[in-house]
Amino acid sequence: MDHNNVKIGNVVGGSLRKQGNVSPTLNTTSPKISVVIPVYNVEPYLRQCLDSVVNQTMREIQIICVNDGSPDNSLSILQEYTDKDSRIEIIDKPNGGLSSARNVAYSHIKSKYTLFVDSDDWIELDLCEKAYRKSEETDAPMTLFFDDRTREKKIQRIAPHEKTTVAEKLPLLDFPSACCKLWRTGFLLNYNLYFPEGLVYEDNLVHWQAVTLADKIAVLPERLYHHRRNSSSITQMKGEHSLDYVPIYDKIHKYLIQSKFYADYREKFIATKLDVWFRHYRNLPSALQSRFVAMIRNSLTEDDREFYRSASNKQCKKIARLFYAMIDGGAAEAWNFRIAFTMNKMALMPERAINRWIVRPLRRLREAA
Repeated sequence: MDHNNVKIGNVVGGSLRKQGNVSPTLNTTSPKISVVIPVYNVEPYLRQCLDSVVNQTMREIQIICVNDGSPDNSLSILQEYTDKDSRIEIIDKPNGGLSSARNVAYSHIKSKYTLFVDSDDWIELDLCEKAYRKSEETDAPMTLFFDDRTREKKIQRIAPHEKTTVAEKLPLLDFPSACCKLWRTGFLLNYNLYFPEGLVYEDNLVHWQAVTLADKIAVLPERLYHHRRNSSSITQMKGEHSLDYVPIYDKIHKYLIQSKFYADYREKFIATKLDVWFRHYRNLPSALQSRFVAMIRNSLTEDDREFYRSASNKQCKKIARLFYAMIDGGAAEAWNFRIAFTMNKMALMPERAINRWIVRPLRRLREAA
């Protein structure tokens, strides 16, 4: 990305991202939290997002809005809010994607803690206050809180002690959203936890890196973040980028090997990867499924194959094991998978009908209220 085209307010910025162990000047009293909001083509939702941030019960916050080349009136809305609230800083840049927008904000962060908020989402008005208090009490570099999709029973409550164990970290790996965490800024920068540019599903890589690297993780068991299911968001639109789950997990695998964490997290990583890939395959358009299969075939390691061949139903469902057998096998394995896949889809039809005609319309009505 050409940083010379990045504008901060009315000033043309120079290089905004540095390599290596960079630490900005952190002000631990004012502001206490820097809220980073990447903005792209979200005119219908942006005001709700901004209102939920500017009206936080904690007033000592810095608000960094990165306009990522929005083609709509998002920038005008940002300028309107900036005129009313001096805590808001606008970075205006050419479109480069969500990762690029988050990364470019790093060198502008002035606070001890960082919070990422997507511009089509919104947060509870006391999120900053509660997450800040929890982070200070525990001295944790990462505090995880809940969103609308969090299944609370899967998250293990972490008792306060000096070090979070691998066993305590394992269930936390199922919740990769960068937005559902309060990050210590120094932790992000000292470990160079930048988001991979040019790929979607970018949260997964940073999340795996952060969870495995953090000496301590705090859990705040409250629903404080609200995701909007936006049909125009890039993760909902099934295009070429939908195949990025393969290179993202390849990067996680490479990181675990290089950092020597692979042995500790091997079973969890393989089980998660194989489950994500299979579930994603089910939701892809048929035109992309064959390409996705080819990418998976090239990515599978002997360790992956050993795992799915011997996995229990709890570790890897039978339909998923048939999927990977199909990828590695011949005509017979392909036929077995097609039969099982068709029966599986038929079994899910009542559930999907309920979601389509009852659950989703009710969700849309609630969001519009």
